[in-house]
Amino acid sequence: MDLAGIYLDPDELAAFVAAVETGTVSGAADVLELTQSAATKRLLGLERRLGVSLLERGRFGVRPTDAGRLLYPEAKHALAALTRAAGVISTHAAHAPSLRLAASHTIGEFLLPGWLASFRALTPAPPRVYVEVVNSQTVLGHLRERQVDIGFIESLDAADGFDELTIAHDEIVAVVAPGHRWARRRRLPASALGEEPYLTRERGSGTRAVVAAALARVGHQLEPSLEAASTQSLKRAVLGGGFTMISRLAVEAEVQAGTLHALPVTGADLTRPLRAVRRRRPPLRGEPGRFWAFLGQIASAEHARARVGARNAS
Repeated sequence: MDLAGIYLDPDELAAFVAAVETGTVSGAADVLELTQSAATKRLLGLERRLGVSLLERGRFGVRPTDAGRLLYPEAKHALAALTRAAGVISTHAAHAPSLRLAASHTIGEFLLPGWLASFRALTPAPPRVYVEVVNSQTVLGHLRERQVDIGFIESLDAADGFDELTIAHDEIVAVVAPGHRWARRRRLPASALGEEPYLTRERGSGTRAVVAAALARVGHQLEPSLEAASTQSLKRAVLGGGFTMISRLAVEAEVQAGTLHALPVTGADLTRPLRAVRRRRPPLRGEPGRFWAFLGQIASAEHARARVGARNAS
């Protein structure tokens, strides 16, 4: 009989090992917390699977046959290996994050830390959180590949196939060094942006995409003279000349300190919604589900503020 590739059931192997070690089927049943008939069924199943008798049965109880003596050490080793494997996963689970997030740069660096602090303060046992800060396209990719539970994006792209919440609004402003000629101005027309070198984020950045779309709607296009993978890099690079377009949130501290100057741009709509997104299936449970509900409260408050602002503007 060719046994290559045959599947050996761990439950049946455990019954066999227990029977050999206790010397009786009833002893094996006690060890495994089974009825005697259930233990017998497992032993017979293993013998049928292998096509050989593994145990001699008699008034003395049971003892291994020649085949059983060959199988016993291997079965013992296999069960020990399975126990070690389960232990590895158990250890990993104890240290694995219970909440996995991916956020675009503006949200991840300037808003998400505060939201997480508030959420953790409301939770009796604060969750272990993993956060990856990447651009908006990568956030959506991580969600599709189930690498994270919830994502945060700042691009205007449609989040097809995802549930979404608008949790804040943001304005993109022109940013220059304090010594730049524009630093004496309080605002800047969109038509003037082509007069200076443009420093921007990499392709795939939500900020860059929003700027390009807003300027295209009013007939302007900017050619980058420098592309950087982070907002912090742009804030350093702009000190050497030119201008960048980044979130007002990202330069609040520098503007207050006087190390950078921010100008609202007129003639183009550079506001954008900041959104939380999740897969529709399967539904979020546990910490991810509770955090999504918490984000829903933030979104409701943001919606109420937007309505008040709209009424005041009219």
